[in-house]
Amino acid sequence: MPHNINTSQFQVMAKNESHQEANSLKRKRSLFRQVKVDFKTLQGRITIGFLLMGLFSIIMILTSHWSWKSQIENAKQVIKEDKNSSIKASEILQLVDLTNILAFRYLTTNEEAYKTGFESRWTTSIYPAVGELDSLTRNIENEKIIVFRNNLKEHLPKIKTQQSAAISNGSLEELNDEALIDDIVHLSYLVESIKSALQEREHETLAAIKQAERNIPILLTIEFIIAFIVSTLLALYIIRSVLTRIKFVRVKIREISEGNIPEQMEHSKDEMNSIIKALNGLIINLKGITNFADDVGKGHFDSNISVFENKGILGESLAEMRTKLQNVAEQDKKRDWFNKGVAKFGDILRTNNDSIEVLSGKLISELVNYSNANQGSLFVVNDEDPNDIKIQLKGAYAYERQKFIEKELAPGQGLVGQCYLEKEYIYLSEIPGNYVAIRSGLGEATPTYLLISPMKVNEEILGIIELASFHPFEDHHIEFIDKVGENIASTIQGLQVSLETRSLLEESQMRAEQLQAQEEEMRQNAEELEATQEEMERQSREMGAFNLAVKESAILIEMEVNGSISNVNRKFEKALGYMSDEILGKNHSFIWKNKQEAGTEFESILAKLQSGISVQKIINCEKRNGEEIQLYADFFPIKEESGKIRKIECLCFELTGLKVN
Repeated sequence: MPHNINTSQFQVMAKNESHQEANSLKRKRSLFRQVKVDFKTLQGRITIGFLLMGLFSIIMILTSHWSWKSQIENAKQVIKEDKNSSIKASEILQLVDLTNILAFRYLTTNEEAYKTGFESRWTTSIYPAVGELDSLTRNIENEKIIVFRNNLKEHLPKIKTQQSAAISNGSLEELNDEALIDDIVHLSYLVESIKSALQEREHETLAAIKQAERNIPILLTIEFIIAFIVSTLLALYIIRSVLTRIKFVRVKIREISEGNIPEQMEHSKDEMNSIIKALNGLIINLKGITNFADDVGKGHFDSNISVFENKGILGESLAEMRTKLQNVAEQDKKRDWFNKGVAKFGDILRTNNDSIEVLSGKLISELVNYSNANQGSLFVVNDEDPNDIKIQLKGAYAYERQKFIEKELAPGQGLVGQCYLEKEYIYLSEIPGNYVAIRSGLGEATPTYLLISPMKVNEEILGIIELASFHPFEDHHIEFIDKVGENIASTIQGLQVSLETRSLLEESQMRAEQLQAQEEEMRQNAEELEATQEEMERQSREMGAFNLAVKESAILIEMEVNGSISNVNRKFEKALGYMSDEILGKNHSFIWKNKQEAGTEFESILAKLQSGISVQKIINCEKRNGEEIQLYADFFPIKEESGKIRKIECLCFELTGLKVN
């Protein structure tokens, strides 16, 4: 009977496919009459092969033309880059010569404009030009050009250093030194070498273009031969593929008749496609029966494998058998989950009995994970004062993170307090929006289901378990939480007595240890205070010696904010020839050479010091005998606690043998 039904099904499928093919042929009939080619016949496929040969030939010609055009464009680009690089190298050489001229002009005229122009040429012209040259020649794989370019980049800083030294020293001899001239000559050699290498590369590029032009006829001939061979082989392959497919279908049918299940065949667009579809449908259903039997044998009853789309006598019978076996396996799975969970939490209660907080944190984290919840809390009842019973949060866990928060409720307060009074579990499938929120890296969401279960022993409530989840709690989950809650309540009841006794012992020991620790701490503080005093005395001695050394080696001038001199040291008296009683109270301009500039300079120095800017200047002063003395002065502010400048201290060093313009 099943055999007759399957045969009729395949006949219906074949009939539908034949109708579809007939409709398709009607739509394309007008096109076939014009083209005179049936693409599903052997003759049509051979024709396609020769058409492909022509198309391939055209593609080869176009490809050759494009390749030749690309070579020409690349050659033009290479020539352009070479010319630009040669011009840029010559520009660098000219700019270096110009810097030498500017340096010479500065040394002979001592005009700052030439020195500024010298620095500007290096910073805004030469170095950017070197960067442009480097950019133009970066993709050139010519070893000579790379070596000369790198030598040029390394040589330029050497020339600038020698020129800058000549300017700093004010020496024309250094500017006309043979070493600098040789470096400039060597730079000229490097530039000419780069230009020569670029010109050689340009000649090679032009030669390559001419050689490619001579090879075009040969390449076209080879391409035509390749196109003909490939197209011919393609036509032969098409003919052979048709015969091979017919033979392959015959082999597949023989495998099925022998009880084997072959692999599915690839679809085609020829007359064999309807037969291939029918065979593939049969192969799929036979594989489905095999996989179904394997999954049932392994206990995988929740697989999505359907045989004959669960239709027909065989398909419906197999689907019904799988459903019954799946129900039996699900009950066994729930029972095994329940028993393993009770044993697991029994071990936790036996091995974690030192602290109610630690035990609560461990229990709620394991309970959330084991029940596939998302968030949980464990409350313990504190009834030390019968008139003020408190339900205290001892452990909280959410999204694989243990939460350390404080929360305390009274009986009847919230759902947890209501559960304490009713002594029965509360299960909600719709939670108020502001009751609880679960936060994660993806944001914040309100769980959908809430289970609140009491932990009781002999009708005495010792705690509350609260679990929130995005998934519903089934009956076996609620039963499991109730059973585990009883075990937890028994353990907490014994632990509270044990911890109370232990707490009294630890309190007495802790008081003795605290007294001993306080004595040790006082002794250590006394030692540290003594060491700190010794260190401060040593630093004070060192700082005094340092200040004395500075005041003995440098000229010291102390001034008020109005510019009057309030103190000088012996070094000042020796250097300028004034005695301290002759200079104290005088305005600072008294010792300046240019007394008209002294007031303006002092105001500028005072303004910078008030802004927090340090000031160092070279000042020209006048000795008591009328001689001029040049000092390097470093000004320091002496501020009050409010930040206001009280005095200005100036440390000066005499500049000897150095002329400053």
